[in-house]
Amino acid sequence: MRLTCPYCHSNATLAPNPAYERRAAVPLYVLDCTGCSQTTVRHENQEHLVAALVGKRHGNGSHELTVSADAIGHTSFHTDPTGRTTPSIGYSELLEYVTCRISAADTFSLMLHTVEMGTRYLSPEGGVPYQAVRGWVVTNGEIHALSGQEVWEASCRGSESGLPLDPEAGIHYVDADDIPRPYPW
Repeated sequence: MRLTCPYCHSNATLAPNPAYERRAAVPLYVLDCTGCSQTTVRHENQEHLVAALVGKRHGNGSHELTVSADAIGHTSFHTDPTGRTTPSIGYSELLEYVTCRISAADTFSLMLHTVEMGTRYLSPEGGVPYQAVRGWVVTNGEIHALSGQEVWEASCRGSESGLPLDPEAGIHYVDADDIPRPYPW
């Protein structure tokens, strides 16, 4: 089927994805665009994922997601600090990977850094910004929220020695929100 690419508005075709027959975790259709490298028309899946990960902790709206799997990647995005609107984000190959692989039998971790203002660090000028870090582990299609302690234990280890390190200054390890099934993507 011929259509206009929803990302760059070039000519594109949409065809059944042969990989879908072998593994349901990939998109049902593949986008082949003449103007960009996008391969899916399900951009809203990424927005649903971001909304689920951010939950009610929008901070100032600046976030960075790190994914650890076979390869490590990260992406930054911005949300409405009030949380009143659904995140509107640009296409990200990393978020595409996450939305497709959550329902597969893959195992990987997600760590979200959010800049927040708060009373954790008070100064005469008011709240001082700090980074709230929370994480999840994805195993066999299930997203498991980690406690702040578990995130600290996993991320504050010496790379060579494996021994615990002191927490980083300005970092607050917080409990991740549960993301209940059915997932909206």
